[in-house]
Amino acid sequence: MSKARRRRDWIKAASSEDRQATFERQKAIMEMFSDNAKTYIQIGGAALGLTVTFADKILHIPASASIVNGWTVAIWLCFLLTILAGAFYQYLAVKMLDAWLDWEYVSCWDWMPPGAVYAVMLVGFYGGAAIFTLYAIFQLSGR
Repeated sequence: MSKARRRRDWIKAASSEDRQATFERQKAIMEMFSDNAKTYIQIGGAALGLTVTFADKILHIPASASIVNGWTVAIWLCFLLTILAGAFYQYLAVKMLDAWLDWEYVSCWDWMPPGAVYAVMLVGFYGGAAIFTLYAIFQLSGR
């Protein structure tokens, strides 16, 4: 039996007070994670802009020259993944809270644990940061 199914069965069997207490605990935890995801979304967006600024201000690449190469594409994909996964995490977190309330809800995303999406967001962000750091080292060292 899936975790989502067990949760639905527990919700149906639990008292109103138990459901409310569980909802409040889940809400407090999800708010902290969602605030953190929002921060990663904002930093990921700023990091996308940083790659262009870095090429212009630090590497002094002329405006007519292309900065697009394998490094920059990988960096951009990682930070874009961070933004998309962070936004999707926030959606899943709200859907998970929705399940704890005493009403019908759309359960099509019950199979997707929000924690897995949160992990993808973290991997995307730190992967992009690592690639950007390596790119900067190689570019500044003259390779």
